[in-house]
Amino acid sequence: MTWRGAAMLLAPLPLVAAGAAVTALYGVGLTLVVFALAAVLADRRRAAGSSRLSAHREHDDILSAGAGNRIVLHVGVIGRAPHAWVRDEAPAGTRRAAARWRGRLPADIEYSLTPTRRGEVRFGRSVVRCEGPWRLGWRQSALGEDDTVRVDADLTAIRAYEALARRGQLAELGMRTLRFSAEGSEFERIREAVPDDPPRAINWHATARTGTLMATELIPERAQPVIICLDHGRLMGVGAGTLTKLDHAINAALLLVHVALRTGDRAGLLGFADTVTVSLAPRAGTTQLRRFLDAVRPLQSGETEADYDAAFGYFSRWQTRRALAVIFTDVLDVDQSASLVRQCARLRRRHLPVVVTVRDPAIDAAAHKRPDADEDAFARAVASGLLADRDDTLRVLRRSGVETIDADARTLSPRLVNRYLELKRRARL
Repeated sequence: MTWRGAAMLLAPLPLVAAGAAVTALYGVGLTLVVFALAAVLADRRRAAGSSRLSAHREHDDILSAGAGNRIVLHVGVIGRAPHAWVRDEAPAGTRRAAARWRGRLPADIEYSLTPTRRGEVRFGRSVVRCEGPWRLGWRQSALGEDDTVRVDADLTAIRAYEALARRGQLAELGMRTLRFSAEGSEFERIREAVPDDPPRAINWHATARTGTLMATELIPERAQPVIICLDHGRLMGVGAGTLTKLDHAINAALLLVHVALRTGDRAGLLGFADTVTVSLAPRAGTTQLRRFLDAVRPLQSGETEADYDAAFGYFSRWQTRRALAVIFTDVLDVDQSASLVRQCARLRRRHLPVVVTVRDPAIDAAAHKRPDADEDAFARAVASGLLADRDDTLRVLRRSGVETIDADARTLSPRLVNRYLELKRRARL
């Protein structure tokens, strides 16, 4: 019953209690209690039930892991518009912005749902509790059917990138533009010179022919292989904020593949743990992004360690043309990562390896937290030791001439895309 119905039932109780002294008041109070109970039951009976209600959930066919996905629940009613409480049974392993809604039906209830892992999630039914016309009692109904939805890597970053790229506002994402006039190695066009053009860009033959100062515009070479090497071993299953390091890596890799394909390069994939689990030959074109997404969908972190010797031995035989190898992995210490350092040094003879690692914000916070107790001091010492070992490994890689990126999930994608574009601009590929 509602708070009004409860108040109506409780109101006669003082008369019932006073009936111990005055017998007549007991009868009056008891009569009022019975009358109130009958009114609550009658009002509940008249409340809208499942036969008069409907619920339909609207969302994308595929949800994005780690991103807020828009969910709209349409609740309809036949006849009188009642006041109601609505609760949508969200899947386990997700975070939602609002737990319940209250208002008058019919209604379109919108909320944000953030899945914390890839795979499948299962929505429950929609629970609607409607008040009767006197707002004394209510009736609860479970509407709709269970709904299983697939969760893939986050594609919202790609949509945001495209929207901002069309408006020339990529700086809002912390990213550079795709074109670098007067730099690169592939001819694009001859145009009139502008004051910002460097002297080496001036085309003197065209200038002599036209009588106007002309410049040659070069762009980075296209159709170059960009191979995503994705470690999905045990260390990549560690959480880093909302998602695991593997999911953060896949999200960043998707945006890099999109940018590389948009630039005209060819993108491919090598997934590995203790063995090579998937390989996708580098290709150009917009459909390659869908192939990449299909290839990474089944990849989950396991219990085995990454075998860099097996993975990059396969890579060297599989990819003979010089390529940018973007290696998403995690490192603990120099000894544990010795094979990674050795294989990256070997890859440098033909390819351009870039090792990308995802920082754990919880470890960073523990390492910089001022200890208030003995437990905090111990946690800080452990976290500081982990970060020091990590920095030592990355330092060894850089001394070996290997490019590295160590970033948290928030800055990983823009730093990765900017590094790729910088390598293109400098014709490192």
